[in-house]
Amino acid sequence: MMASFGVMGLGVMGSSLCMNLAEKTGELVIGYDLDEQKCSLTIERARREEITNFAAYTKLEDFVHSLQVPRHVILLVPAGAPVEACLQDLGKFLEKGDVIMDGGNEWYENTERRANKLATLGILYIGCGVSGGAQGARHGPALMVGGPQSAWHDDKKTPTKLNLALHAIAARAKEDDVPCVVYCGTGGAGNYVKMVHNGIEYGDMQLIGEIYTILRTLGKFSNIKIAQLFESWSDSILHSFLIEITAAILRKKKNDQTDLIDVVLDKSGSKGTGKWTVQSAADKGIPMPTVAAALDARYLSARYADRQVLFPQGRGSETSSLQNEDQNKLSQLVFDALLCAKITSYAQGLALLAQAKKDHSWTELHLPQVLRCWRGGCIIRAKVLPLFADALEENPEIFNLILHPNVSQLIHQRQLAWRQTLSLAVAHGIPVPALSSSLAYYDTLCTPRLHSAALVQAQRDCFGGHTYRRTDLSEGMSFSSNWLDPSPEND
Repeated sequence: MMASFGVMGLGVMGSSLCMNLAEKTGELVIGYDLDEQKCSLTIERARREEITNFAAYTKLEDFVHSLQVPRHVILLVPAGAPVEACLQDLGKFLEKGDVIMDGGNEWYENTERRANKLATLGILYIGCGVSGGAQGARHGPALMVGGPQSAWHDDKKTPTKLNLALHAIAARAKEDDVPCVVYCGTGGAGNYVKMVHNGIEYGDMQLIGEIYTILRTLGKFSNIKIAQLFESWSDSILHSFLIEITAAILRKKKNDQTDLIDVVLDKSGSKGTGKWTVQSAADKGIPMPTVAAALDARYLSARYADRQVLFPQGRGSETSSLQNEDQNKLSQLVFDALLCAKITSYAQGLALLAQAKKDHSWTELHLPQVLRCWRGGCIIRAKVLPLFADALEENPEIFNLILHPNVSQLIHQRQLAWRQTLSLAVAHGIPVPALSSSLAYYDTLCTPRLHSAALVQAQRDCFGGHTYRRTDLSEGMSFSSNWLDPSPEND
């Protein structure tokens, strides 16, 4: 019996996706890995999970020849050189009409380069963002697909074999049981959407971390009390997967029943997608201050030795324990602050996707559909997403989510609490880079005249002759002045 799908790479993600594919499609699924132990472990896993339609190979030729033609191969290996190596090895065996899907976090331009090269051989290449980690891969991820339309549906819009399989294995939204799969467009569109997803994830994690720090440092909350507070938000607009797992993390104990979180080394790692998001946003002229602050916070956390030296020299005023009524007030303040900052973080990510859609002619990239895809399976799934999707569906031409009245009203009602939270943090020396940069982003959007921008442009003209425009004369005219000459400027 020939296999319908083959998965290259039987690490945690690859093994989990094999089980999901075999279980949900009912088709024979095969895996490949050079590591015999990984193959054995995946076969044993299939046996434990009572999945009989799975086999694994350590020889690539056997793997490829066991696949139905046209072959469908899914790559789940690290981005970059490992993908190149897989494609080089596969190239010896694949034929016109075969389909390859890369499910890793790959830079979108690499996907486009590979797709163009393979297209000359008649091979269809898909870049698919897979969100949800190992649990998502096993039980249902959110899938962001990019690549040739012919790999997704035929001329009559009939779904392809890959299309049907991905819909079968994807997470399903709780609201309407719709599979969390979205076709984002040609080329590297799927990888790009997943990159922005991860950038928003960086911001969201940092925002939650800063709220946690305020509650621990200023509010003198215990980890258990913060966990209980986060759990109490489960029915609110602020509920999210990240809030949910944070509560669980704060409840985790060591053998001696002390909190495990208190001995985790405070150095945050990163793998690149946050950096890619910030770099791409800068290239496109789209501000992403929340994600940039979150990325910088990870880099700063790595300066562990420097922080130990500088600690005695600068901090805000010390705090004493708050009374219960003050703790209750702080709980409400941080709720409002986190919601406001979260909205601005998503607005930045969606603005970047809107710009990328224009720049790359990804006409199929529909932002409300992306948001609905993110409702299940993925790391940034959150209760507020349907509100965002409805806002963009109602006004698809809106460039920034915050401009929609339903969204701006949420912030307007809570912005005082946001400012009070930041004031307390700054006064007591608590670093809150993501919360503060989010507020600066919002305040900048709400400021009709930016005096700082006018001055910066005048400075640029003064030392570099970069010219400037004037608000009191014809639009489009450029001027350059001798700013160091004290005599009046002639119109």
